[in-house]
Amino acid sequence: MPEYTLAQLEEAAGTWWRRLAAGSVVWLSGELGAGKTALVQALARAAGAEPARSPSFALVHEYPSPEGPLIHVDCYRLRRPDEALDLDLAALADRARLLLIEWPERAGALAPAPDLHLRLAHVERPDRRAVESVP
Repeated sequence: MPEYTLAQLEEAAGTWWRRLAAGSVVWLSGELGAGKTALVQALARAAGAEPARSPSFALVHEYPSPEGPLIHVDCYRLRRPDEALDLDLAALADRARLLLIEWPERAGALAPAPDLHLRLAHVERPDRRAVESVP
């Protein structure tokens, strides 16, 4: 699994933002603290959107960008996939320039299929994260 410094993660986020078509869905998987939200923040910067916040009580955060909204959904607190019905992920995907879904497995079949699935992981060096594209 390739390792990224924070600067390299910023660069990769810019590349993903430019390469992913409007309406793309990105799944972000990985254990707590693996850097999923840091990647969302890097993508928001790449999009020219307002700074992304760490998820709190709201499961959905929307960040306007010049090319359309970057929508970030954090499914961590879902206890059952059917709880994702209220999120209407398909409708979010329809209006987003990019829809980012953390913990997509918790939404089960209600999570739209990804155009890109990234798995993040801790590595030995605390200033780096491992990021792999999952087929």
